[in-house]
Amino acid sequence: MAPLPRQGSPRSPFPAGTSKSPCHLPKSAEKQAFADLALRRIFRSTPARVEDVRTHLFYGAQTVLGRPFEVRKAMAEGFNIDRLMNLSGRLDLADLDWSEVPKHKLTPDALRTLRYFLRTENSTFFYVKALMSTRAVFEEPELASFLCVWMYEEEFHGRAFQKFLEAYGDPIGDSYRADMYKARGLGERVDEWGQDLLGAVVPGHWPAVHMTWGTIQEFTTYNAYQALIERIDHPVLNKICQRIMKQEMRHYVFYREHAKKRLARSAITRAVNNIAVKSAWTPVGDGMCPKEDTVHAIRFLFDGLDGPVISRVEQKVRELPGLEWFDMFTQFAQRHDIRRAPDAWFNKDFRRNPNKHVDHEIEAF
Repeated sequence: MAPLPRQGSPRSPFPAGTSKSPCHLPKSAEKQAFADLALRRIFRSTPARVEDVRTHLFYGAQTVLGRPFEVRKAMAEGFNIDRLMNLSGRLDLADLDWSEVPKHKLTPDALRTLRYFLRTENSTFFYVKALMSTRAVFEEPELASFLCVWMYEEEFHGRAFQKFLEAYGDPIGDSYRADMYKARGLGERVDEWGQDLLGAVVPGHWPAVHMTWGTIQEFTTYNAYQALIERIDHPVLNKICQRIMKQEMRHYVFYREHAKKRLARSAITRAVNNIAVKSAWTPVGDGMCPKEDTVHAIRFLFDGLDGPVISRVEQKVRELPGLEWFDMFTQFAQRHDIRRAPDAWFNKDFRRNPNKHVDHEIEAF
């Protein structure tokens, strides 16, 4: 084992002027020093990477001594915008071998679902126009910072799916985003008008609506990536999904904490939020994609009403102030009779041999 870093050096976890033993540090700093040093030894990390490793472990919801990290407890301590900014960036796909993509066959229903992801991830920037015009963006600097990170990272999520599909031999074309925007449904157009109206009429309450929407959609999307890994199990796609999931979880944490804070402070905000959610919410991607594609995706990914994810999402939403009533995902699935996906949609019998690690991460989250 390498010797301890020299005291006060850039690699040392102990401040200059202290003993190499962390026992002379305050108790909280002592624990942090030991933790950082352990991470460096385990992962051979430089100090600049220690924060990345620690965050990777935290957001990956790994298991320690058989017990999952309590993500909820950490979130209650407040969101760290500086950490998000330091970790943000384009999705790193440089090490992927794209020639491997067509060697693992996908079913037509799997390809249809991946196209749904492509359109959904690349429609992010349509939803921030009204929010960016409210005073919250100027009064709360971290909100503008987050929205910049969110749009940037989501753009590369969409690009990853485009590259994967094209590597598989399913060309997308350069005009797909413009075509998608022009073909969006009437409900989506009404929603856009409603966003502009709410942003102008109740600018102090509109950010809470956006944060609530983001909480629901990001948690749904996180579970959807879990499902892609479990149900398609393509070696290249799995790596893409795992990397996206780290960013999606950070997005979810931000949205959830800001939604809770905003909804808790005002009964009027909760009332405005409830009106907006009850009148306009639909699952992620609906509106930008045809209804039949939304129904297909929910069936492929979640088994609709026959699977556990819809109720899991609703339970998370009910933790937000004023949303204890939320069951709109179930209502959507009931209206469209979304049930278990046929086994023929998949290349493997994942139900007989489920990926326990993926299921465990969902529960830990």
